[in-house]
Amino acid sequence: MLWLLIPLLSVLIIMQATQLPRSIVHSAITEYRFFVREPTYPKCLSIRETVGLVITWLVLSIIPLTFDQPLLWKAMTLVVTAALLTGAMIDYRTGLLPFRVSGVVGISALLYISINAPFEMTTHLITALGVATILCLINGLSRRLWQITPLGGGDIALLAALGLCFSLTEIAAIIWIASITGLVESRVKRRSMIRFGPHLALATLCCWHLKVIL
Repeated sequence: MLWLLIPLLSVLIIMQATQLPRSIVHSAITEYRFFVREPTYPKCLSIRETVGLVITWLVLSIIPLTFDQPLLWKAMTLVVTAALLTGAMIDYRTGLLPFRVSGVVGISALLYISINAPFEMTTHLITALGVATILCLINGLSRRLWQITPLGGGDIALLAALGLCFSLTEIAAIIWIASITGLVESRVKRRSMIRFGPHLALATLCCWHLKVIL
């Protein structure tokens, strides 16, 4: 059944690729408007932010050590937590979620699945491809109908990378949790645009640990 999805996904990718030139131009315009609104753009994280990031990672690292789980799971948790926290901090300060963060998460997930459950590798690869395709199509449809882009490229890349270690249902749960917390932030701060990366990081860590607890 899964192999039947490959031709469909391939067609959807080709159809989406035809809109890439327009998407690139729209992304450039959107980012330019973002930079115009920002009074300053930090070139790097301050020492205080870096120290806070490290301390937060050390505190959160205590959680996986308390679970009776294999060493591989604990190592994966430490790496993913560090990557997500770094991406969340950068996105919060700049509004841009680096693709390197998604790369680290994706590579770590591939290594984890290849060792822990190699028979599920194909399923997770198709899930990651499907997540990226669906989200790109949603972005394209929203841009065409309402002239807005719900998710940035970094958000889509991160969710696609997460598809390598989460099921489609879990990815939907991550998006739902992040949307709820993002909505709360937008109401509290009275802003129509928020940084979605921190909310994705929080939702991902919650789902990752709940998989073990439940």
